[in-house]
Amino acid sequence: MIPQNTYDETSPSDEQFGAIRAIEGWYSDKRAPQVYFLGGGAGTGKSYTANKVIERLKERNKVKKVASGAYTGKAAHILRKKGVKDATTIHQMIYEPREDEETGEIYFVSRIDGPAAEADLIVLDECSMIDERLANDILMFGKKVLVLGDPYQLPPVSGAGAFTKTAPDFLLREIHRQAKESPIIRLATMIRNGELPRRFGSAGSAHVLPLTPQTQRLVARRTTQTLCGVHKVRFAYTSRLRALHGFSGPMPMRGEPVMCCKNNRDAALFNGMMGIMTADAEQGFEKGEGVFNLSVLIEDEAKRRKDLPTSPWMFQQHFNHSITRPKVRKGIEEFDFGYVLTVHKAQGSEWDSVTVIDDSRVFRDDRWRWLYTAVTRASDELVLLLREDLGGRWNMPVFDDCELQLAA
Repeated sequence: MIPQNTYDETSPSDEQFGAIRAIEGWYSDKRAPQVYFLGGGAGTGKSYTANKVIERLKERNKVKKVASGAYTGKAAHILRKKGVKDATTIHQMIYEPREDEETGEIYFVSRIDGPAAEADLIVLDECSMIDERLANDILMFGKKVLVLGDPYQLPPVSGAGAFTKTAPDFLLREIHRQAKESPIIRLATMIRNGELPRRFGSAGSAHVLPLTPQTQRLVARRTTQTLCGVHKVRFAYTSRLRALHGFSGPMPMRGEPVMCCKNNRDAALFNGMMGIMTADAEQGFEKGEGVFNLSVLIEDEAKRRKDLPTSPWMFQQHFNHSITRPKVRKGIEEFDFGYVLTVHKAQGSEWDSVTVIDDSRVFRDDRWRWLYTAVTRASDELVLLLREDLGGRWNMPVFDDCELQLAA
């Protein structure tokens, strides 16, 4: 079972106060580097510490405006839940839409006003997916940038990690007192130390269960994001979930979740962005044969993106596993179904509820980092479905949104 503990939340710890003082010193020093990397594992209070820094800098009139952002809309949502009320996505912070007068196409340019331009300090959370080009667009505003990251997660995908490829300037090691109340944080800490619970069971909102025909129906819950490790598993569960919800055919239909899989700065589309289809995918010919137009409401955006020219190959690979990635022309987007994501794709995002299908042994030496990264994608609720037998008696948790049965 996951251990149960209760601690009281008071003021910053000595370690957190040391980080606060160090960051204040960095911000006040005009000769200091433009970027400061505050690192720490899950539950060490990175966001809490950053909020305290902002409070103190404002109290001392050293800053008036702070722009806070995260790589994805889900991560920005979690940041707002942690008390950063104006947190937004990075692309909303630094880009603005324009319309081509001749073609009517929407493209994005760097903002000359807005949150980043008007801020005295930029704070970025979950920044492991930021690549060099996006980092340069952020730095060109000339403002100091405080980045928050977790060095215990999996290494970022190739090309990412522009702000986190070096050691943190300050590393928080102690678990925050309030975080010790979270069964998810306690489980993550065990996993980071190379340990699993001694037996299956539940502690509050964290459930560690065997992967069985009975428990796999939890993947079908409407309010959870499912994560796995390998594409074979992702394809299988995506196919079953689509059938369960009445969707068929190789291309996404209205109401289906999709994920952006390629950066396109001009369109303010970034690897890892999630969205919901607002219409069925349609064959498009403006950009050439074999291109489909998608209409997608991207998370954290008010207006839908219409007629996004998209290569179909990532959708088609769910039906033809031998398909190879074609050469995709510039201006053609790449999206995929978003029902089930690999943990590598989920980096940079958080969700209120996450269900993890354990593929950790595939990653051998990175097994524990994979599991740690997976479980820390959940902020409020976690279901971890293990392929190994921990033993012990356990009860099937009951959820209000688990009325559908996932077919075998």
